[in-house]
Amino acid sequence: MSRRYRFGPIERRPVIGPLRAGQFAILASGAMLALAALYALRNVSGVVLALLLMGGATVLIALPVGGRTVDDWLPVVAGWALRRSRASGGYRSSAPEAGTRVDGAGEAQNELSLPMELTGLELLAAPYGGGEVGVLRDSGAGTYTVGLAVRGGPFILRDGAEQEQTLAAWGDVLASTARDGSPVRRVQWLEQTFPQPGDDLAAHFQANRDRAVPDHSDLVHSYVELIESAAPTATGHENLVGVQISERRGSRELRRMGGGVEAACQLALREAEGLAERLAPVGVVVSGLLQPRQYAAHIRDAYDPFGRHGRERLAHAGATRAGVEPALMGPVATEESWAHYRTDSAWHTTWWISSWPRSDVGPMFLVPLLMQAGVLRRVAVTIEPVPYSIAMRRAEAAHTAEIADEVQRSRQGFVTTARTRRRAQAVSRREEELADGHAEVHFSGWVCGTARTQAELERTEGPIEHAAALARVGLQRAYGQQAAAFPNTILTAGGLK
Repeated sequence: MSRRYRFGPIERRPVIGPLRAGQFAILASGAMLALAALYALRNVSGVVLALLLMGGATVLIALPVGGRTVDDWLPVVAGWALRRSRASGGYRSSAPEAGTRVDGAGEAQNELSLPMELTGLELLAAPYGGGEVGVLRDSGAGTYTVGLAVRGGPFILRDGAEQEQTLAAWGDVLASTARDGSPVRRVQWLEQTFPQPGDDLAAHFQANRDRAVPDHSDLVHSYVELIESAAPTATGHENLVGVQISERRGSRELRRMGGGVEAACQLALREAEGLAERLAPVGVVVSGLLQPRQYAAHIRDAYDPFGRHGRERLAHAGATRAGVEPALMGPVATEESWAHYRTDSAWHTTWWISSWPRSDVGPMFLVPLLMQAGVLRRVAVTIEPVPYSIAMRRAEAAHTAEIADEVQRSRQGFVTTARTRRRAQAVSRREEELADGHAEVHFSGWVCGTARTQAELERTEGPIEHAAALARVGLQRAYGQQAAAFPNTILTAGGLK
């Protein structure tokens, strides 16, 4: 019998009974206003008003709007209003007006300018072998991320047993990063499509066609017409993996290496190299670590996808022109709306994967989402390994909390729902799995759709949401948080608190 895989429910720990902190605050505020109405009016009108206030507070904490309750929406709406008041015109890069400087070595230097959601990031060039590797440093979080360009094997063509072995090997890779003392903070995988110009298809046809077939034949004319019709919707696929270390998790190792930014970069490179070696049994071929200009090009292409082909043409002028200068990796201009995010040459919509399959699934469940063609989108999953000692302590505490919650619900007369029972079962199962030696990871998934215009983007959203439904994952649009959610689908290892 083929193996099935189960995803546990998203943990949202209640504070009192079934109430979360925000829900309890709203209900308590309603109760205080109701008491104030009773004391102020001291008549039937006061009783009616108090009942209305308590009923309104109950509706606010229980009635979902767009997949969220009011306590979830309040910080989103407040943050959105604050950002709009500060930057109503959106972000505009200061790099063009700052101009280009020439340093003492005769190299051109540009000013780094990034939008608010990328504040604190800088792309460093770390020596590696005979060249350099790009390391994305977040000075605020104290993290260093290295990107790997990878190619997946023919997973979809393997039989069930081989697919299960591959996924087990991937689990071993993640478990190796969850060991106590590991400096790895997060691992991210990213699968994206990008616009592929028609001349690339034509060049491939000219390089590989049968020369025995004459140019004027109907067969050649038919194939050329097919290429011309497919060019506007042609897309390429790209796979990347990011490895992120943190100064806090690797503090002991960094002290041994002498400390500082240079030591942190070398530690990040060492962990990325180790991960690349462990990916071999998974059937993933590592093409190489991203060089600084390649890493910068990845970020720039996300904000300006339809300028990618023009930048790639510059590589023909010389190897030094390939990619993007790290100082110019950010967008020139952005503008956020409630439901969309506009950047240099494109419009974007970002979704959070709010629910994973509720029933057991097989190894191929994500194929409908990842194998889409003709749609520009990125799918990214950020995984945070939890050291075993911490995971076991949290699991035991969560199990104890579930028992206490059950006792409290019984005393207060709350009904134990199916969702509550499943959460308790997931907590118990997690503790057993940790006791058996398995690793715990936290993860979050994000999907971003891209198009040239807003109208085209709205036509793209339907196929993406349909593919997600076929994959049994639920998408929740990041309303009011599009600018903040967008970088979670770039190789920044973001998307988790």
